[in-house]
Amino acid sequence: MHTTNSLKSWSRKWFGNRMPVGREIKLSQKSTYIWPTRTGYLIIFVLFLMLVGATNYQNNLAFMLTFLLVGIGLVSIIFTFKNLQGIIFTALPVDEVFVGQVVKIPVSLSSAQKRSHFTIGVGENDKSCQYTDVSEHQFSQLQVEFSAKKRGHFVLPRLMATSEFPFGWLRTWAYFRFDIPVIIYPLPEEPEPQAYLNSGHQTDEGESVPGSEDLSGLAVYQPGDSLSKVDWKAFARERGMFVREFSNYQSKDYCFNWHDFVGVTDELRLSYLTHLVLEAAKQCVSYSLVLPGKTIGFQSGYSHRQNCLRSLALYGLNEENGLSKKHELDKKNTVNPVEAS
Repeated sequence: MHTTNSLKSWSRKWFGNRMPVGREIKLSQKSTYIWPTRTGYLIIFVLFLMLVGATNYQNNLAFMLTFLLVGIGLVSIIFTFKNLQGIIFTALPVDEVFVGQVVKIPVSLSSAQKRSHFTIGVGENDKSCQYTDVSEHQFSQLQVEFSAKKRGHFVLPRLMATSEFPFGWLRTWAYFRFDIPVIIYPLPEEPEPQAYLNSGHQTDEGESVPGSEDLSGLAVYQPGDSLSKVDWKAFARERGMFVREFSNYQSKDYCFNWHDFVGVTDELRLSYLTHLVLEAAKQCVSYSLVLPGKTIGFQSGYSHRQNCLRSLALYGLNEENGLSKKHELDKKNTVNPVEAS
């Protein structure tokens, strides 16, 4: 029993070392495997019976048909094996994902050898494979999906590329893993009024500042003022020359604090804070985020939004986990391709 486990461990480690990992994967002979399908085993059995029958009856036509089919089978090995080699799989940018949603990984397929590849399947396993053809000079694209069950770094599972082209007698496949950063954010949930002390402390009152949105009044024209702002109606009525003044309303700053919520779990706190951050980002207001042991100052904009969401997603987790352990997981989880077929 110990010897069997040692052999399985060694085989998994060996095959894991051969599996490519990266943002862009190019399949080669080293990482590609081939084995007969059920149909292939049936063909082999039929050919064996034909060979026995031809030998028994010394029938030259039966010999010729048998060896013709054997030759076709040997040639199909080359076509099937080469059909998967030379394909470049590229992981495209991933949309932001929240807990409970589906992680959708767009995958681009292209040919490094500038030739066509047919019926290429990509998926986590045989049941989830999606198939496409890769043309000679164009890119093909498909999408693989995974469920996001918890927040934090999402380690993409091992993917499989496979094909049974041209006859379905043989199956070629390869394993690979995309090494791209994917973070699952807490599921946003609007806080209940009784669940929090404050929905974000307001640091100051709103005020009007010079801008271009709302009309705030008229001012006497001064040399150099833009003629587009002149109130020509007042000028036509001989009331004088005035220019319109505009202002923007400067919204309040908000501080979203971990301790604002009482009587809720940590995960629910994170969901509430995620909702508040998303709403504040939509309104383009300045806000800060206070977590135990970490404070993000008042800012606004997309980068600030992403920084806050990342901090919420990784709160209480080891940020070193995830990408740094992918290759080690590959070695442990990769099974012997012969057994997988």
